[in-house]
Amino acid sequence: MIMMEDSLREMFTAKVEAPPVADDPAGTVIQRGRSARRRRTVGSSFAVAAALVLVIAGMTTLGGGWLPDRSGPSSSVAGFSVDSVDPYSTAPVDPPVEPSLAARNTGIGLDIRSGDQLWTTEGRRLSLTGVGEVTRVYRVPAGWVYAGAGKVRLLRPDGSARSLSGEDDRWVLSADGNLFAFQIGTTLYYAKITTSGMAVVGDVPVPADSWPVALTAERVVISNGPHGYGFVNLTQPAAPLRNANVTAVYAPAGADLVGLVREKNGSRTCLARLAPDGGQLLPVRVDGCALGLSGTAADGGLAPDGRWLAERRTADVALIDVERTLGGGSDLVSCPVTAAVTPVWADDRTVVTGDEGRVVRCRTDGTKDEVPLPDGVQESWQPVPRLIVPVDGR
Repeated sequence: MIMMEDSLREMFTAKVEAPPVADDPAGTVIQRGRSARRRRTVGSSFAVAAALVLVIAGMTTLGGGWLPDRSGPSSSVAGFSVDSVDPYSTAPVDPPVEPSLAARNTGIGLDIRSGDQLWTTEGRRLSLTGVGEVTRVYRVPAGWVYAGAGKVRLLRPDGSARSLSGEDDRWVLSADGNLFAFQIGTTLYYAKITTSGMAVVGDVPVPADSWPVALTAERVVISNGPHGYGFVNLTQPAAPLRNANVTAVYAPAGADLVGLVREKNGSRTCLARLAPDGGQLLPVRVDGCALGLSGTAADGGLAPDGRWLAERRTADVALIDVERTLGGGSDLVSCPVTAAVTPVWADDRTVVTGDEGRVVRCRTDGTKDEVPLPDGVQESWQPVPRLIVPVDGR
């Protein structure tokens, strides 16, 4: 055994000291084997990557991502970047903050936004991120639609968010919060909103200098400031004819269009019911001229049932009875408050407003009360409009 070990040592020593053979068949075979193993390893890596791509594509096809409804005139939206569609975005995901019982039962009746933070009527606190400085937010059946200067997102009840549109701030929601219209260039797209995101169902051409201001199931009201208001029909598109005498339009759920119209041969602004006619919005009757309306869209707008109009003034918030005013009367209820906060309807008979340190609720019966702000709300706050039509219609 010892002699065998000595022989092996001598053989290996000689092998190490000897120079490599120029034509080494064994070495060639070994090198080929190593190259083959490397090719198999690389091939396996590409196969795994390809399989992963196919799995992700299959998940998207099955509903995991943003997919427009291809049954409409348009199955894609031009002008969107990858980030603006952002089908897999789930931020923000914030666990609900459990406030005290007093913070939950503030009696406001609406959600409140302060900066990019949202306090809900259920006592949750959520973040509104991904749009920069928040400029608009609405509560809708699918959650909350909020936006910055050029990005619109949907915050879902579970705290996750999805992008709805980007690159423009010309957009509007229907009064029930289920439909969404947005403009890019000379095309107006309309879509349905669910907790899955939005599904584009069609598009119509519009003037480049216009923007949508009201949306119903059949038409979109568009504006261009000095040129007034017109509309486009979603099922039978035609060029809108804007009426420069119409200075504001409101579209409550389940009610006709109501707007402000300049009085013929006069300087007053009148409340009038509007009817669509060949792309134009024409006043059906102009009798509500006795209230001294400002002539621009009143902060607060119409109550959910369309019965009352809120207008913020210097020293009060005026609640105007629409039906009686359209009949030639001048019925209004004055709520004395220096409203630093834009009034928002909490229900058919109650407007929420206030200033930096308090919440004021004004009612159409002439009463008002003050409600404390939820714990943690900063001085700059705004009630969130609720675009949800109750089942019982109240």
